[in-house]
Amino acid sequence: MDERLADLSVLAKRPADAWRRAGWWGRKPLWERVREVAERTPGKLAVREYGRELSYGELWRMACRYSAAMTLSGIGRRDIILVQLPNWIEFVALAVGAELTGAVFSFCPVQWDQRETLRALRIIKPKAWFTTSAPRERDDRSAMLRGVLDTLGARAPLTVLMRGAVVSGALTETDWAGPDEGKPLPAIEGARGQEPLEIAVTSGSTGDPKGVLHVHDSAIATVDSTIERQGIGPDDLIHVALPVGHTFGYFYGVRCALQAGAALQLQHGWTVEEAVDLIGAGKATVSLGPSAFIIDMMGLPPEKIEKLASLWLFTLSGDSLPGPIVRKAAQALPFRISRALGMTEFGHALSTDATMSVEEIADTLGTPQPGMTFRITDEAGRVLPAGQEGQIGVSGPFLFTGYLGEQGLNQDVLDKDGFFPTGDLGTIDERGFLRISGRLKNVIRRGAETIPVALLEDVIASHPDVLHAVVVGVPDQRLGELPIACVQLKPGRSLELADLEALFQRQHITKKFWPSGLRLVETWPIGATGKIDRKLLTQQIG
Repeated sequence: MDERLADLSVLAKRPADAWRRAGWWGRKPLWERVREVAERTPGKLAVREYGRELSYGELWRMACRYSAAMTLSGIGRRDIILVQLPNWIEFVALAVGAELTGAVFSFCPVQWDQRETLRALRIIKPKAWFTTSAPRERDDRSAMLRGVLDTLGARAPLTVLMRGAVVSGALTETDWAGPDEGKPLPAIEGARGQEPLEIAVTSGSTGDPKGVLHVHDSAIATVDSTIERQGIGPDDLIHVALPVGHTFGYFYGVRCALQAGAALQLQHGWTVEEAVDLIGAGKATVSLGPSAFIIDMMGLPPEKIEKLASLWLFTLSGDSLPGPIVRKAAQALPFRISRALGMTEFGHALSTDATMSVEEIADTLGTPQPGMTFRITDEAGRVLPAGQEGQIGVSGPFLFTGYLGEQGLNQDVLDKDGFFPTGDLGTIDERGFLRISGRLKNVIRRGAETIPVALLEDVIASHPDVLHAVVVGVPDQRLGELPIACVQLKPGRSLELADLEALFQRQHITKKFWPSGLRLVETWPIGATGKIDRKLLTQQIG
């Protein structure tokens, strides 16, 4: 057991009994649902990854095999594993296998470079790290993996490479789990209820990873809420091109499919052409993603859009899509768009649904999911009436347990009324529809990625020719925002974007975080408080 997870007494402060009486907590865990489908209809499709398919019976056997290997590796209840894999079948089987073992399934993006990966390992302190040296055909992470393992030395966890070339100090999947010899499956009973389930490792605005802990009850509740509100069922095939190493892809792709007894179609990475082919060939019925996915689909010729005819639902979250584009998408595309407000800390707690008009979907993010409560407060914490802008707080059975740090679990994450501050500004009207109007936190959201602004500014400021640096997000129709580096140089110096890219590469900063552009600044716009006015700066360079 990881000692940091030994004390979850913070959950005693939550109204768990009321949530159980209301039916939100105490539901069947995912592993039990998978087992039931495997026993009832073992041949039913569970996961498809291009030409490879697993039935529910095969997925259950693979998960049991992984669970047995975890036990033999000394991994037990409340121990943590870190899974850093692409959209592969192995990710899905490890998630179910960890639940069977009672281990805590932690995950982070496979795109992270050495710096972010090392920090994740140091914070999470997993007993085992499941990753790969080749997430895509032309990718080679071998040097990065060697750098991580060499840096950690004797503190490195058991490292298992699920695919790709072997790296010194790591095991292959077969070395670790052994061959599948068709042995009788043991009668395994996994974890449930208020036992810790998963830790999503996110970068945040500073670039220092943080671990967001959910228990089985909160994760099951938030995903079931979407299944029930949107009408997803066992006959659906959910197409996932979002990275499963993000909560959006894990909760509303992997878990959504398996909790509903449906099937999962994995796409390795987003291209609209590949999505059309996979959706059309497999007759996928549900998909999900950020605004860029919708915009790319809208740009398809009519004959390609026809191949999307099997889709009836697309969950849009992770960033904003302007209302006029939502209206155009509703006319151009054959499926219904469900907008959702979500965070790693509570999943999707607010959404639109089939009862709402196109105008309501275009102009708002919808209404709270059943069981969840939103409120708007001023800076003093006073609740504001309908229509007034303030800070958005959320409460209910979907909320996470706390942030896991190197020393322990931060259990002080809710205010005295049990609300979690989202960091967003907005309004709620008389009917309960929410609109986002701004942010309290200095973050940039590029597609579904949160760009670590403070980290980028620190790295740029370390360049010998730079006097000061500020990174701001400029609007982008496809990705929502793009990070732009605004830099003041020392007298007589010069700098180009390629110089910054070389600097980021030397410091092993994940490429998706790099600025998309560079603007040289001679004087900074100053606000009323004497600080640099980021909003005005964004307007000046936009």
